[in-house]
Amino acid sequence: MCFNISISSNTSTIEQELNAKFESIFEPLKHISAFSNPLIPVITSEDDNKIQLCHWGLIPEWVQDKKKANEIRKMTYNARCETIKEKPSFKDSIKDKKCLIIADGFFEWQLTSKGKICYYITCPENEPFTFAGIWSKWLDKSTEKFIKSVSIITQPANDMMSKIHNIKKRQPVILHKENRYHWINSGLDFETIMDKSFNIRLNNKIIASPLKYN
Repeated sequence: MCFNISISSNTSTIEQELNAKFESIFEPLKHISAFSNPLIPVITSEDDNKIQLCHWGLIPEWVQDKKKANEIRKMTYNARCETIKEKPSFKDSIKDKKCLIIADGFFEWQLTSKGKICYYITCPENEPFTFAGIWSKWLDKSTEKFIKSVSIITQPANDMMSKIHNIKKRQPVILHKENRYHWINSGLDFETIMDKSFNIRLNNKIIASPLKYN
């Protein structure tokens, strides 16, 4: 699973890496928890030249009211690649609402006989990377405003991540640079792109460092 990320890079570094511009102000944060209902930087298939701030926790378009929206978003921080085409919350978005969710690290916890150890997973130079994601645009009828929200897609963990995330044994899908454009622009023809994306594993360009955790 992936519920804790970091976006500590400054906006100019992110813009240069992703060849896109922020549409609003974003303050870098070393730790962002999905459970705080944060706004995180995202590039959607709607406009790949723009970095938007979207809510983490996808709200499907068919949700009727805010109470139900707040209930569902707590269960949609992640979307499992194995069931994404069948789950009611995700099956519409995976067709043509892909996105790149920007980060420069994420946190996972390893369970040991002495307790939990927190690991920080990032690139050696801390450069920004992108998770494969899906997004939705939901109308809050109480305010008549649209809310954009996202889910990070996860897959079975590779050898390294299985040792770290040793209970759930999941990891987020991290896109190689050359697959970013293909992912968000795959439209309805997504099967081949999905296969390529979901087979991507953390490689030797990714490092994991243990942190103190109380």
